[in-house]
Amino acid sequence: MPALTLPNILAGVILLALTAYVLLGGADFGGGVWDLLASGPRRSEQRRLITQAIAPVWEANHVWLILAIVLLFTCFSPVFGAIAIVLHIPLTLMLLGIVLRGSTFMFRSYGGGGGRIFSAASLLTPVLLGVCVGAVAAGAVPPGLRGESFVASYIRPWLTPFSFAVGFFALTCFAFLAAVYLTLETNEVPLQEDFRRRALWAELAVVLMAVIGLVVFAEAPAVHAVVVASVAAAVLATFGTLWKRRYLLARVARQQR
Repeated sequence: MPALTLPNILAGVILLALTAYVLLGGADFGGGVWDLLASGPRRSEQRRLITQAIAPVWEANHVWLILAIVLLFTCFSPVFGAIAIVLHIPLTLMLLGIVLRGSTFMFRSYGGGGGRIFSAASLLTPVLLGVCVGAVAAGAVPPGLRGESFVASYIRPWLTPFSFAVGFFALTCFAFLAAVYLTLETNEVPLQEDFRRRALWAELAVVLMAVIGLVVFAEAPAVHAVVVASVAAAVLATFGTLWKRRYLLARVARQQR
């Protein structure tokens, strides 16, 4: 068991902040995915529900990410420096996605358009976030690179099958999370059924991405067992509750992942 030291406590707070961001902000990103994929006779109602669910909380959810970044910068500055330098390309693109997504969501809410940009940013930003996480998990972020080419220093560390497997895994998880949450955001049974079906399909996508990830997990064997166990637990706990339409239990089970 790790010693209860100040660095370990601070690292634990960062982990809790990132977990909160994934559960809350991740659901917002997933909502944008379903906004893009809205279909059927209730397409406009689906998008209206997504907007109503996101509108009160989308800004507040980013506080968790800000907290994690500030703590990382303040308490583990060498690590922050290495990540910010080596991964500056995907991090910059991710930041642009967050800004474009938020601004276009506000424009759309007040009738100014921008819906496609909102949806596209919601689709790409989680992938970039997962790419950064995958690069760090694979140990591809050294404390500093000198004498290497630009490609070797700033592109190869994150442009790997493992990083993109984690990226698309994050995207499917966020979509799954959002669909489960949205079943509780309405009392209209047809809309609940729409997002129940989307949640079940998204759950299959999560399993598929986890299986694909197994092929490339050799780059980060330390996370192999953890990811496999968490995905298996999420599938077993959530599938049954969704199938029986126990939406509150499904949401709780999904958060335990």
